[in-house]
Amino acid sequence: RENNFRAVLETIRGLMSGGANSMYRSIPSWLMPVLLGYGGDVTMASYKSPKMKAFASKTTGLNSPTAALDYGDTFMDIDHLRDSFPGCDELIVDGQEITTNDDETAKTDGSSDRKKYRVKVIENHGQDKIKVEATSYPFPPSYNGNDIRFTPVQVNAIRSGLSPGLTTIIGPPGTGKTDVAVQIIANLYHSFPTQRTVIVTHSNAALNDIFTKVMTRGDVDERYMLRLGSGERNLTTTSTSDHDFTKTGRVAHILSRRGDLLEKVQRLSESLGVSGKSERGVNGA
Repeated sequence: RENNFRAVLETIRGLMSGGANSMYRSIPSWLMPVLLGYGGDVTMASYKSPKMKAFASKTTGLNSPTAALDYGDTFMDIDHLRDSFPGCDELIVDGQEITTNDDETAKTDGSSDRKKYRVKVIENHGQDKIKVEATSYPFPPSYNGNDIRFTPVQVNAIRSGLSPGLTTIIGPPGTGKTDVAVQIIANLYHSFPTQRTVIVTHSNAALNDIFTKVMTRGDVDERYMLRLGSGERNLTTTSTSDHDFTKTGRVAHILSRRGDLLEKVQRLSESLGVSGKSERGVNGA
């Protein structure tokens, strides 16, 4: 089994010897106890930690501890939504309290179309009880999305992944760790459309597996996906395009798309009489 301790040690040494305050500029205060082994309690990195909540409330760009999280298509139906939060004694969806009878009615009258949800969990709502407030929005029929009925433990991992802090998912093979990671990636993509997500794995096969599952969902535009490393040649995807996902392939795809869009503009210009075919190039472009 490969030992990665040397690489970790070199990273820590580089951070500590990078000059005055270099470590504090590179690593947030809540991550130091976990990565460096000193500076406080390691539980501070959890999204439930009071220190993490205080850090998130004062840091621009992070989800507020009291804000609703966009779970997207994590939940299959309202019943799944309720069961995903053990201790939930009050479920409010779109301003209306949902009871058990309402759940059964929604299943039998055909009105329970698949929806996406933004969910806010209110802790300390009575003794060992929580209140869940959800806002639904349409589930586009044009893509596959999630088809897994996540367990409460997996939903808690997804909640942690959408919240500020460090999320660690541990389990034996076949317990759905990759599926949870893919759901977190998709939710982050939709929650923060202007941000970039970097995915690093221990092996090429693991990265290709995640890459393929993200593409199979159909809700992450493939033009925004880039596969680095030698493992790209072994990547098998459902892409209908003729381009690859290397840096060269990404550039070629953008140039091809640019040419297609310019052709549409030229045809529109000619149909309106703004320009003529004589203004095209020697190859007709």
